[in-house]
Amino acid sequence: MASAPMLRRPSPPPAAIRLDFTPEGRLISRTSKYVSDFYRPVLAHPADSDRLMLAAHDLLENPAKYSTDRLGQLEIALTERGGHPVLRIRTSNRTCPDRLSELRRFFEESRCCADAIAHYDQLIVRSAQRTDGSGLGLARVRAEADMELSYSVEGDQVTIVAETPVEVKDRG
Repeated sequence: MASAPMLRRPSPPPAAIRLDFTPEGRLISRTSKYVSDFYRPVLAHPADSDRLMLAAHDLLENPAKYSTDRLGQLEIALTERGGHPVLRIRTSNRTCPDRLSELRRFFEESRCCADAIAHYDQLIVRSAQRTDGSGLGLARVRAEADMELSYSVEGDQVTIVAETPVEVKDRG
Protein backbone atom coordinates (compact mmCIF):
# COMPACT_ATOMS: atom_id res chain seq x y z
CA MET A 1 0.00 0.00 0.00
CA ALA A 2 1.42 3.38 -0.98
CA SER A 3 1.58 5.97 1.73
CA ALA A 4 -0.16 9.30 1.32
CA PRO A 5 2.13 12.20 0.46
CA MET A 6 3.08 14.38 3.41
CA LEU A 7 1.38 17.73 3.38
CA ARG A 8 3.73 20.58 4.08
CA ARG A 9 2.50 23.88 5.40
CA PRO A 10 3.47 26.52 2.84
CA SER A 11 6.30 28.82 3.86
CA PRO A 12 5.38 32.43 4.35
CA PRO A 13 5.88 34.47 1.23
CA PRO A 14 9.07 36.48 1.22
CA ALA A 15 8.27 39.92 2.52
CA ALA A 16 10.96 42.11 4.00
CA ILE A 17 11.76 45.80 4.42
CA ARG A 18 15.10 47.28 5.40
CA LEU A 19 15.74 50.97 5.95
CA ASP A 20 18.97 52.67 6.88
CA PHE A 21 17.90 56.19 7.74
CA THR A 22 18.35 59.47 9.51
CA PRO A 23 15.21 59.48 11.62
CA GLU A 24 12.91 62.43 11.20
CA GLY A 25 9.81 62.76 13.30
CA ARG A 26 7.66 63.92 10.41
CA LEU A 27 8.38 60.74 8.45
CA ILE A 28 7.63 58.24 11.20
CA SER A 29 3.86 58.16 10.62
CA ARG A 30 4.30 57.92 6.86
CA THR A 31 6.84 55.13 7.18
CA SER A 32 4.74 53.11 9.62
CA LYS A 33 1.73 53.51 7.30
CA TYR A 34 3.86 52.28 4.38
CA VAL A 35 4.91 49.24 6.45
CA SER A 36 1.27 48.44 7.19
CA ASP A 37 0.28 48.86 3.52
CA PHE A 38 3.23 46.68 2.44
CA TYR A 39 2.19 43.79 4.70
CA ARG A 40 -1.62 44.10 4.42
CA PRO A 41 -1.80 41.93 1.24
CA VAL A 42 0.40 39.28 2.90
CA LEU A 43 -1.17 39.00 6.36
CA ALA A 44 -4.43 37.09 6.78
CA HIS A 45 -5.90 39.44 9.40
CA PRO A 46 -6.13 43.24 9.04
CA ALA A 47 -5.62 43.52 12.81
CA ASP A 48 -2.10 42.11 12.35
CA SER A 49 -1.30 44.94 9.92
CA ASP A 50 -2.64 47.43 12.46
CA ARG A 51 -0.49 45.92 15.23
CA LEU A 52 2.50 46.05 12.90
CA MET A 53 1.85 49.73 12.13
CA LEU A 54 1.68 50.57 15.84
CA ALA A 55 4.89 48.66 16.59
CA ALA A 56 6.76 50.11 13.61
CA HIS A 57 5.73 53.63 14.65
CA ASP A 58 6.92 53.24 18.23
CA LEU A 59 10.11 51.43 17.25
CA LEU A 60 10.94 54.07 14.62
CA GLU A 61 10.63 56.72 17.32
CA ASN A 62 13.48 55.18 19.34
CA PRO A 63 16.26 56.03 16.85
CA ALA A 64 14.62 59.41 16.21
CA LYS A 65 14.69 60.28 19.91
CA TYR A 66 17.68 58.40 21.26
CA SER A 67 20.25 57.91 18.50
CA THR A 68 23.49 59.69 19.34
CA ASP A 69 24.61 59.92 15.71
CA ARG A 70 21.16 60.55 14.17
CA LEU A 71 21.31 57.23 12.29
CA GLY A 72 19.08 54.20 12.61
CA GLN A 73 18.20 50.91 11.01
CA LEU A 74 14.83 49.24 10.67
CA GLU A 75 14.33 45.70 9.41
CA ILE A 76 10.98 43.98 9.15
CA ALA A 77 10.70 40.42 7.92
CA LEU A 78 8.22 37.62 7.78
CA THR A 79 10.10 34.58 9.04
CA GLU A 80 9.31 31.15 10.47
CA ARG A 81 9.67 29.71 13.93
CA GLY A 82 8.71 26.10 14.53
CA GLY A 83 7.05 25.96 11.11
CA HIS A 84 4.79 28.93 11.83
CA PRO A 85 5.01 32.43 10.37
CA VAL A 86 6.41 35.14 12.64
CA LEU A 87 6.67 38.84 11.95
CA ARG A 88 9.95 40.31 13.23
CA ILE A 89 10.78 44.00 13.58
CA ARG A 90 14.36 44.94 14.38
CA THR A 91 15.67 48.43 15.07
CA SER A 92 19.24 49.41 15.77
CA ASN A 93 20.96 52.65 16.69
CA ARG A 94 23.76 54.08 18.79
CA THR A 95 22.77 55.53 22.13
CA CYS A 96 24.17 56.97 25.35
CA PRO A 97 24.75 55.17 28.68
CA ASP A 98 21.75 56.84 30.37
CA ARG A 99 19.39 55.51 27.71
CA LEU A 100 20.96 52.05 27.94
CA SER A 101 20.32 52.05 31.70
CA GLU A 102 16.70 53.01 31.10
CA LEU A 103 16.35 50.25 28.49
CA ARG A 104 17.85 47.63 30.81
CA ARG A 105 15.49 48.73 33.58
CA PHE A 106 12.49 48.36 31.26
CA PHE A 107 13.47 44.82 30.26
CA GLU A 108 14.18 43.81 33.86
CA GLU A 109 10.75 45.08 34.93
CA SER A 110 9.16 43.31 31.95
CA ARG A 111 10.68 40.00 33.04
CA CYS A 112 9.28 40.52 36.54
CA CYS A 113 5.80 41.45 35.29
CA ALA A 114 4.45 38.77 32.97
CA ASP A 115 1.21 40.74 32.44
CA ALA A 116 2.14 43.20 29.69
CA ILE A 117 -0.96 45.35 30.18
CA ALA A 118 -0.44 45.65 33.96
CA HIS A 119 3.17 46.66 33.34
CA TYR A 120 2.05 49.22 30.74
CA ASP A 121 -0.48 50.64 33.22
CA GLN A 122 2.28 50.99 35.87
CA LEU A 123 4.47 52.84 33.37
CA ILE A 124 1.62 55.16 32.38
CA VAL A 125 1.29 56.26 36.01
CA ARG A 126 5.07 56.69 36.29
CA SER A 127 5.24 58.66 33.02
CA ALA A 128 3.29 61.54 34.59
CA GLN A 129 6.44 62.35 36.58
CA ARG A 130 8.76 62.40 33.55
CA THR A 131 10.03 65.65 32.12
CA ASP A 132 11.23 64.27 28.76
CA GLY A 133 8.88 62.06 26.75
CA SER A 134 6.58 59.39 28.08
CA GLY A 135 8.95 56.41 27.97
CA LEU A 136 5.98 54.24 27.00
CA GLY A 137 6.89 53.11 23.47
CA LEU A 138 8.28 49.65 24.21
CA ALA A 139 5.61 48.92 26.82
CA ARG A 140 2.97 49.90 24.27
CA VAL A 141 4.46 47.56 21.67
CA ARG A 142 4.48 44.76 24.22
CA ALA A 143 0.93 45.40 25.49
CA GLU A 144 -1.08 46.85 22.60
CA ALA A 145 0.71 45.21 19.67
CA ASP A 146 1.04 41.97 21.67
CA MET A 147 4.65 41.42 20.67
CA GLU A 148 7.52 39.72 22.45
CA LEU A 149 10.46 42.06 22.94
CA SER A 150 14.17 41.44 23.32
CA TYR A 151 17.28 43.54 23.05
CA SER A 152 21.03 43.31 22.71
CA VAL A 153 23.85 45.78 23.23
CA GLU A 154 27.27 45.86 21.61
CA GLY A 155 29.25 48.84 22.82
CA ASP A 156 26.91 51.80 22.35
CA GLN A 157 24.85 50.03 19.65
CA VAL A 158 21.44 48.87 20.87
CA THR A 159 19.21 46.50 18.92
CA ILE A 160 15.58 45.93 19.81
CA VAL A 161 13.58 43.05 18.35
CA ALA A 162 9.79 42.69 18.45
CA GLU A 163 8.16 39.46 17.27
CA THR A 164 4.66 38.14 16.95
CA PRO A 165 3.09 35.06 15.36
CA VAL A 166 0.86 35.85 12.41
CA GLU A 167 -1.17 34.06 9.79
CA VAL A 168 -0.44 34.69 6.13
CA LYS A 169 -2.91 34.72 3.29
CA ASP A 170 -3.02 31.63 1.14
CA ARG A 171 -1.27 32.56 -2.08
CA GLY A 172 -2.38 29.40 -3.84
